[in-house]
Amino acid sequence: AAEALSRRALPAGVSVHRCERPVPDLLDALEGADAAIVVDAARTGAAAGSVQRLARGELARALRPSSHALGVADALALAEALGRAPARIEVLGVELGDAGGSALTPAVSAAAREAAETALAIATELLGPELERPDDA
Repeated sequence: AAEALSRRALPAGVSVHRCERPVPDLLDALEGADAAIVVDAARTGAAAGSVQRLARGELARALRPSSHALGVADALALAEALGRAPARIEVLGVELGDAGGSALTPAVSAAAREAAETALAIATELLGPELERPDDA
């Protein structure tokens, strides 16, 4: 999703960060933000390639970290505990399903693009209806 968004004209005040290491990278990206939209791979049991808005209570279950690292849910909890979390955080989960390995299935690749569009729509909503996106002018 970050790659797709980085090629788009974004509203003023919107930035895209790709966080390879959720705890240090996401904590840095959240610093000073008024709001954040986080997109991450998820395993919720939904159909592979679906995009879901996740509630805070679902994060730990849906955004499970690997056995060797802390994940996005951990980074968001730490940001809140440190007082570094923005007032509003929206989380979009791209369902991986049973996809194994590092290659994305066509459904998951399409879902990442859908998540990018959804994230952009949420950002525009957060910024207010009076703001037009540059590519809409």
